[in-house]
Amino acid sequence: MLILLSSLYMIYGFLFLYSYVKDIGLLRYLYAKKNINTLLTIELIFIIVASFIVFTSQPMNWMVGLIMIFHIFGVVWIVAFPESFYSMYEESMSIDPGSVESMSGWILIGFGIFVYLSRIIT
Repeated sequence: MLILLSSLYMIYGFLFLYSYVKDIGLLRYLYAKKNINTLLTIELIFIIVASFIVFTSQPMNWMVGLIMIFHIFGVVWIVAFPESFYSMYEESMSIDPGSVESMSGWILIGFGIFVYLSRIIT
């Protein structure tokens, strides 16, 4: 399951980087208000896979648990305070949309590396 979650993060991150290089705008598409269900579905997939790892591994994989908490926080923020979430997103995209998309890709790749290395560390 760790390899599955790590691979999902890597693929998702490389999709963001490819989207940035080809100027497709995957981040802009996912974070559009009309596509909130797509964004929540992707987040829930990560939460389900991460929770399966956290609750079935002994000892508990605290690195995956921490990443899972970040996903849960994001989902709660989007559902409970969508205006706040989208105003923060629009503000960051108005500064430099390219760097936000590339940073998102690199952060997801970093999450994939952390998840893969978590079995060595924990």
